Amino acid sequence: MVSSSVRSARQVVEDLFATLPARDADAFVAALAPDAVFEIPFPIPGMPERLEGREAIREHLAQRWSGRSGVEVHGVYPTVYESSSDGVLFVENEVDMTLPGAPRARVRTSVNVVHVRDGEVTLFRDYMDTARIARIAG
Repeated sequence: MVSSSVRSARQVVEDLFATLPARDADAFVAALAPDAVFEIPFPIPGMPERLEGREAIREHLAQRWSGRSGVEVHGVYPTVYESSSDGVLFVENEVDMTLPGAPRARVRTSVNVVHVRDGEVTLFRDYMDTARIARIAG
């Protein structure tokens, strides 16, 4: 029996999404290739459309998540779909959260396209609900 130390693309994505409730940028980027790309096709004003490199992605997420101190994340629930292209997955992402002054709710926050090669994420395309994020940001 031959074993491989490289995790499947699906396992990489599932592990990546498991880091999200903690909003820990270091944990998130640990799954990324050094030259990974993070794309936000429909950004809110002031948000970049594209970040290149693990460190740029880490800095962006750390800043973005630190500004959400009033938002409680109770759980993240990704539904992962494998595509016919090797290493390309689609994710419907729901988050169980409480916003300041609002009741706890489970909402779809984004759909993501994730490319994985050799056990690392090379592209994370985040089609997030920018209208919801803009409301949260106030």
